[in-house]
Amino acid sequence: MKAYKPGGLFAALFAIIIIFMSAALYESGFITEEFYLRLISAVDTEAVFESHELEVHFIDVGQAECILIKAPEKNVLIDAGEIGCGNEITNHLHANGVFSIDIFITTHPHSDHIGSAEHILKKFPVAEVIMPYIPEEYIPTTALFEDFLVALEKENCSVSYAKPGNTYDLGGPVLKILAPDGDLGDNLNNYSVVTKLVYEETSFLFTGDIEKEAEEAILALEEDISCTVYNAAHHGSSTSNTYAFLAAAAPEYAAVSCGLNNDYGHPHREVVSSFKELGIKYFRTDYDGDVIFGSDGENIYITTSK
Repeated sequence: MKAYKPGGLFAALFAIIIIFMSAALYESGFITEEFYLRLISAVDTEAVFESHELEVHFIDVGQAECILIKAPEKNVLIDAGEIGCGNEITNHLHANGVFSIDIFITTHPHSDHIGSAEHILKKFPVAEVIMPYIPEEYIPTTALFEDFLVALEKENCSVSYAKPGNTYDLGGPVLKILAPDGDLGDNLNNYSVVTKLVYEETSFLFTGDIEKEAEEAILALEEDISCTVYNAAHHGSSTSNTYAFLAAAAPEYAAVSCGLNNDYGHPHREVVSSFKELGIKYFRTDYDGDVIFGSDGENIYITTSK
């Protein structure tokens, strides 16, 4: 469950009621977006909930993925779930005091990662969008991806390709791009933007949907992928999360974004077995709901919504 500040349970319940009632009224058309945002921004979530200098939220969006990084000076959103997840993501961000996005990373152009990206671009000021460079012959021609590109232009977004080695200072925590690099064939999963977030003694590895081939390419570069928290690749699929990659990452914790009773059987038992063998404590959004990791630079604090 969410961690509350001592003596703040009543205030927390009041804040939650205000947040969800406001969202319901806005979605029903009873109040304007401007009034909704004013109501939400008036709720002092920092005074109610336990807060940490860095927070990483694995938002429960079913069989899809959306990750929020709340850093001291910048907000980063990694992916935007499936089509139809927009309101859910928007409400989560607003409830956590996020009204603008400094960096929006779309790891790769599959619907379970960019499905609600257009919605996000319309609802939030976005300073920069980072996406993978994909060779022309592999660029998808789906309506969803083309609509996303149109939205980027319409919202006048600053767009850049992920370049391995580039770093972004988030006000203490530093986000570094590790992949993709080069021609990885026609599997779009392997072009996922892979990043590592380091905050003093703690770190997070975000993997998108990379599969075995991309994992091997990263390992071949001898890049330091060791981390405290590991974002299970491809929703915990056995086509990803190879034992060698997990052993090199050597995380204490893993987070799996997956839907309850999903058709793919994610996370696969082979991956769960590797987690257990390597002593990795794992969380699943289908069982645990939103999974939030807080860091003070030395310790990791974990809360869940279920």
